Order: sequence, then C-alpha cells, then structure tokens
Amino acid sequence: MNIAELEALKAVAETGSFTRAADRLGMSQPGLSRQIQRLERELGTRLLERRGTGAILTDAGRESMQFAIRTLSDFDALVSRFGPDPSALSGVIRIVASSTPAEFVIPGLVSSFTQQHPGISVEVLVADSAQVARTLGDRQADLGITGMPATAVGYSTVAVARDEVVLAVSNNHRFADQRSITIDQLRDENIIEREGGSGTWQTLVQALSSAGIELPEHRVSMTLGSTQAVIAAVAQNIGVGFVSLHAAKSHSTATTAVRIDGVSLERDLKLVYETGRVRGRHTQAFIDFANRKFES
Repeated sequence: MNIAELEALKAVAETGSFTRAADRLGMSQPGLSRQIQRLERELGTRLLERRGTGAILTDAGRESMQFAIRTLSDFDALVSRFGPDPSALSGVIRIVASSTPAEFVIPGLVSSFTQQHPGISVEVLVADSAQVARTLGDRQADLGITGMPATAVGYSTVAVARDEVVLAVSNNHRFADQRSITIDQLRDENIIEREGGSGTWQTLVQALSSAGIELPEHRVSMTLGSTQAVIAAVAQNIGVGFVSLHAAKSHSTATTAVRIDGVSLERDLKLVYETGRVRGRHTQAFIDFANRKFES
C-alpha cells in the first residue's frame, strides 16, 4: 500500500468515475485501474463496484476511504511541516464551524490571518455544533469552531471570541421595551426552538440546569435549524427565540435582544482541534494566530 494507491481510491470515490479520477490525478485510466487493483489485492477484498465507466464504494471501500482520508491528511501535514522553506507558509486549511462563528467570527479572523499569510487559503464548512466534532473525527476538516463546550478526550480548544445567548423578540413584542425578563415571563409564550445539535440551544439548556431553573410551560411554534431562520421567524412575529447576541445585534432593525434575569448565558466561541494530530505548519500558524488574537 502506498500514497498513490490511496489517492487513486479517494479520487474514484469522490468523482464516481475512473475517467474523471484519472484526469484529476493527471494519469492514464489503465494506470489508475492498476493502482486500485493492487490495493484490492493487498487488502484481499473488493473496494469498488464497477458500473460501466463509473464506480461506487463497497462496504470495505467505504471503510478504506476513511483510512485514506486520514492518512492523506496526515501525509500532507508532514510535507507541509517539514518542507524546505519554513518561512513560506502555503496550503489549504479546512474549517468546520457552527452557524454563529461561521457568520460572525470566521470572516474577520480569516481576513486578518490571510493578510499576514497570503499563500494560505481557508475553506469553511457550516454544520451544527454536534456535527463539528464528527467532521473533525472523520478528518473531513482540520479545525472546528463552535460555541458548544468541548468535552471529548483528545481535543484541545482555543477561545477565539466572546458571545452571549439572548432572547430575540420582534421590535413590537411586549418584551421589546425591557432589558431583561424573568424566566417565568416566558410561560405560555410561543418559543422558536433550535434543533438538538445546536450549540446555542445547548448553552441555554446547560445554563438553566446549572442555575436550577427550567423553562416554564410554553408553546413550541417551530423548531428550526439555523440562527438566521430563527431571526427571520422572530421578525415575522411567529414567536421568540434564543440566539447569539451577535445575530440579534446584526438584525436590530427588526428584533430586540432581551436577557433572562438570574442566568448567565455568556460563552466562549472556541477553535477545536485534535491534540495528537500531526498538523502542517500553516494549520498550526492559524491556531497560534487565533490564540494571540483573543489574548490581545
């Protein structure tokens, strides 16, 4: 087994075609087929089901694909880390982020970083907070940014921004002229909830639990999958919803941010990365940059 064989498997799996995979890798289709065949012989199993000029992964192929992704990622990191010119940082950093940091933190952070390192580009995948950890674990991203507390063993975090969860209400709602309300005032309100993987919703649930408080009886008018969807629904008077203060401020012409008495909903938005993973110098440079920026 070698890097070229793993690259061949990854290319066929991603393109679904031997022809397109060969074009991507700049090689002949017979040459690519031979690499796949050698890999299958080494593993003693079929990795791809051939269908005309196309192909799909078998069960063994899907498992081997995950191995290929991890191995190629680590190999790229080694090449980047021990390259001949440590001062000329270049490469691609893949970041998976939940919706709040993706919209309000990453643009400024990446802009400042790439001004210092123009040879580095950043790709951002937006997912809910629960998916951030899974994406990192599957090596589909190098770094993650989320507002959900990181409790998994083997991961480290760097705070990159401060945030607060607030209750967003429309500007003509009866709460709009109040800076804060008690939790009991939410009784019988129409509340727009977030899906279970939301870091914003988990922050609320954990803070209430720590304070020995429960949400009173209320009506769930909708359950939505993003901050922007909650804000839009609030603006349409469908209900009230808990969102990031960053989001509430950015839509202040339509919504008002209200705090809950006796409950601290402040949180850090954190950069998350695998502690023991081999990283390229360009990725480590981003971690160091984020750390310095927040401390300053």
